[in-house]
Amino acid sequence: MVVTNDVLSSLKVLCVHKNPEVQRLALLAVGNLGFCPENRHELVAVEGLRELLVQLTATPDPRVNKAAARALAILGENESLRCAIGGRQIPKRGIRILSLDGGGMKGLATVQILEEIENRTGKRMHELFDLICGTSTGGIYAAALSIKSMSAYRLEEIYKNFGKVVFSEPVRKDNNSATWKEKLDQLYKTSSQSFRVVAKGSKHNPDKLERLLKDLCADEDGDDRLIESAVKNIPKVCLISTLVSVMPAQPFVFRNYQYPVGTPEAPCVTSESSGTTARVSHKQSGLIGSCKYQLWQAIRASCAAPYYLDDFSDDVYRWRDGGLMANNPTIISMREAQLLWPDTKIDCLVSVGSGSVPTKARKGGWRCLDAGQVLIESACSVDRVEETLNTLLPMHPKIRYFRFNPVDERCDMKLDETDPAVWQKLEAATKDYIENNSEYFNIACETLVQASANRDTEK
Repeated sequence: MVVTNDVLSSLKVLCVHKNPEVQRLALLAVGNLGFCPENRHELVAVEGLRELLVQLTATPDPRVNKAAARALAILGENESLRCAIGGRQIPKRGIRILSLDGGGMKGLATVQILEEIENRTGKRMHELFDLICGTSTGGIYAAALSIKSMSAYRLEEIYKNFGKVVFSEPVRKDNNSATWKEKLDQLYKTSSQSFRVVAKGSKHNPDKLERLLKDLCADEDGDDRLIESAVKNIPKVCLISTLVSVMPAQPFVFRNYQYPVGTPEAPCVTSESSGTTARVSHKQSGLIGSCKYQLWQAIRASCAAPYYLDDFSDDVYRWRDGGLMANNPTIISMREAQLLWPDTKIDCLVSVGSGSVPTKARKGGWRCLDAGQVLIESACSVDRVEETLNTLLPMHPKIRYFRFNPVDERCDMKLDETDPAVWQKLEAATKDYIENNSEYFNIACETLVQASANRDTEK
């Protein structure tokens, strides 16, 4: 729906109605209209609307307050919103970013590193960073650490449970004590998974994951759209997925914020008849993305790993795992920060991986299968981003960059691994990595604590 001047005038009148419920509904309508970029441009141009919304965030009725703050968030009036709700201020030194790689159950290495950072700083992630960005498993972590303000320890507990439920636990091959019923059950599970791969194209049924995500993301007020969390005093968060309903496939950014007013955004087609995707030719244009989806949908789309889980679709668009485009989303996180705060420099950038294995000789095999494996490895590689950053960031010496990623044979683990013995090997490798790089962790944590203290002083 394209908004008209008459509608705008009527909404503005209703926003100051004597009945708080009428006010609330009018404010919700303003926000909902703002999801359309064309309408958003019209709304921000309405004389006095921004000032009115800011004023309404201070009214006695909390429902009106929240609806007004929501409208400001959807319109991209980020600084006005921050001031209105007493939100966090970016430190004078600049923006602090946390970027989290994908990796399936290898993400247990990621969360172990996050626990170490929390231990050494005495603060949770949402207190240390202004923007948290994640892909796939990293997307789950980004949402939990920021929107849910969860501790890394609690996150580890939840994620292990996710793995056990979503990726059914096998009977260990060397477990001679397993009963014939357990072995028969495992044979059935293995056979049904193989049939599912052939029939559906994926190994695991995503229904269990979706139920868990809905429970995890449920909001007590029923407001579980990403943008609804913008009215809380938490970091900005973005989750990376791959939009495969356009050609060529594009990175898609699910975010809990709008770009500031006037930022060019890249549109995408919604049907074959629409023709090719129109790209915005602008060095500061935003990637394709949205803030209007529910949080569980964003996580599900970011985690739709080919072979392991079905694609995710809302009947208009279709997504696959963000790791196909940006398994290490650090560069995307930097771009998002520049778009969100165009006049502010990046101060500290922390990137956390899920563990890699040392380079080794490839075993012989069928040429076609080898080619497919090489393509997957290339698409999901995190090292090329790391090499690019190590090349470019020395030109920007004021950006303090820290990359944590253990490289060890014990990190060689399937994305859907559920064997506790294999988990323990990964955790042992990560523990050794932390101990061997203790001084590096100290420097990073001191940097984060100092930045956090400076921000508190500047309030």
